[in-house]
Amino acid sequence: MTEKSEEARTPIPDSFIVPKVGASTLLIRLSLYRLFIACFALLVGLIVGIYSALLPPVFTAYARLLPPQTNTATASSLLSQIGGTATLGASALTVKNPSDLYASLFYSRAVQDDVIERFNLAERYKQPDIDLLRTEIGKRTKVEVGKDSIITLAYTDSGSQSSALIANAMLDAMYKIARRLAKTESQRRADYYDALVEEAKNHLSQSIEQLRRVEQETGLTRIKGQEEASSGALVELRGLIATREVELQKMLQTATAQHPEVIRTQSELTALRAQLNKIFTLKKNVLPNKKVTLKSDLLVPFEAYSDLRAKVEPFRLEVDINSTVVEQLIRARALSKVDESRDFSVISVLDDAVAPTHKSGPRIFTNTLVATVIGLLIATMLALTWDILFTDQARRERWNQVFRSFIRKRKAKIV
Repeated sequence: MTEKSEEARTPIPDSFIVPKVGASTLLIRLSLYRLFIACFALLVGLIVGIYSALLPPVFTAYARLLPPQTNTATASSLLSQIGGTATLGASALTVKNPSDLYASLFYSRAVQDDVIERFNLAERYKQPDIDLLRTEIGKRTKVEVGKDSIITLAYTDSGSQSSALIANAMLDAMYKIARRLAKTESQRRADYYDALVEEAKNHLSQSIEQLRRVEQETGLTRIKGQEEASSGALVELRGLIATREVELQKMLQTATAQHPEVIRTQSELTALRAQLNKIFTLKKNVLPNKKVTLKSDLLVPFEAYSDLRAKVEPFRLEVDINSTVVEQLIRARALSKVDESRDFSVISVLDDAVAPTHKSGPRIFTNTLVATVIGLLIATMLALTWDILFTDQARRERWNQVFRSFIRKRKAKIV
């Protein structure tokens, strides 16, 4: 039988089995190693404290910026009165939380490269690799956005004056990028307005052309008072006919039919009736499915108004709507230019970075305290491991067998 099978059959001694213990038993066992635990924790804290004290001091400069202000409210409020796609486009041109956007600009490559070139940070930080240098600058940069949307920029450097200078340089670099983004945004907004104006003008031209054709077909034009004039002419003709008929009856009571005045009144009455009949007979030529034969006549038959207006009014309404849309869009485009001509300083500096008077690190006391706590935990784990595995004679013998077996197997593999 091989040695491996013999070891597999060897029962585990009861002394090797770890009994279940409570907190009191655990503390009693740890008290046996109190000197080791205390010395180990103090040694780790002392080493970390001495190392922190030997590190060069660092300083952190702070700068604060007001929330970004957008200048699109004027044109957007005007566009919201139009509705439809204009409102949708206006909302698409705004940013939900611009503070987060501008806070992330401090970590952009454009800002970091500007600061690297300005202060020659590659030589200052002894880092020739540009990617690692950007990573180092990103670690030294900290940007926070408060609940009030105020942006706080913090930069850490080995020098008090240099930390403030680099922080202010980051503000300048970010401001350049913000202005470039603002110009791009204004150009995009201008293109958006121009496209809307051009589309609205095309719709207006089409509606005007359609209205012109319908007016030529019906004879019902946009001349002010045409309907009133037609109605007035009809009423006036009927009134004159009624008056002449009364006058003719009076004359026939005292004069004969050959009297010159009677003949004149009858001729006038015949002409008035012919004109009235002419107006009414025009109805057959101005129905919606036919064309007008007398296009030069401004008088529209009264009985044809309902048919004519039903055909012409939709086109007039469409022309009025398109005219209003074009007018509003042109005004919005003009107001957008006013917004663009403003000072596009979307970022306003609340507090410039100044040279700090106290160092921000290394924090010797904090580092020492944290290292001591960590050393205490490590020492406790080591003490428990030693107490469980090596304090009992039987457990030590068992572990010695395991180590010897492992060493023999390693030697056999090597041979």
